[in-house]
Amino acid sequence: MRKPFTPQEKQRIRRRHHGYAYLLTVVTVAVLVQPLALNWPLLTSLNSIIMATVMMLFLTKNSAVRAHKRWLYALGMSAIGFEVIWLIGMANLPAFAKHLTLVHLLLWALFIGYFILRKVHSLMLEPYVTVYVLMGACSGYLLIGYAGGFLLHSLLIWHPAAMDPAYLPAGIDPAAQPLKVFPAMVSASFEALTTLSNGVSRPGDLGSRVCCLSIAIVGQLYVAMLIGLILGRFNQTMRR
Repeated sequence: MRKPFTPQEKQRIRRRHHGYAYLLTVVTVAVLVQPLALNWPLLTSLNSIIMATVMMLFLTKNSAVRAHKRWLYALGMSAIGFEVIWLIGMANLPAFAKHLTLVHLLLWALFIGYFILRKVHSLMLEPYVTVYVLMGACSGYLLIGYAGGFLLHSLLIWHPAAMDPAYLPAGIDPAAQPLKVFPAMVSASFEALTTLSNGVSRPGDLGSRVCCLSIAIVGQLYVAMLIGLILGRFNQTMRR
């Protein structure tokens, strides 16, 4: 029999559940405003910074997983700081900023990946499966798709021939305006994640196809873990 929650525990759970809702809202908005980022490329970096802030302030602070929070804070602050540096470099020294793209990708991939792993663990520790918990699960799935946009965008910057030109925005040169093609890469990532299409990769290019395949596999594994979590919680409830 579970012990009654203390007022402090109830408050922590309430704040964490609100964090799930906030993050789902922020990630959904970030995906929906991608068409606007074609004309205002700064929206791309702004969305990423806002998401990272919400992930650290509203979820990590009240997470059910209390170990190694400092690592996540360090990765989050590093990703935000390097986002600003990378953005300034892309605007003023694109040739130099190209060499920073791999570090940019690595920091965001580590931060989002570690956050998702911790959140899955946190979801497993939730006492009940509620609407807020499902929101938290959905936000993790969307984060995988958004992180895939970083992967495909970095690949496009380093290897433009890997992408099908027909998939890129008309009239935009990826080499001269790399920020303006990020929305197309986010769209391609979600198509790969949902296994709807793999049209962004150029036929015969192994690198782009492996990237799209990796996004799809990670997404399916995440969904499988969530199904196991929900079914496990349901079985525990029935046994009680």
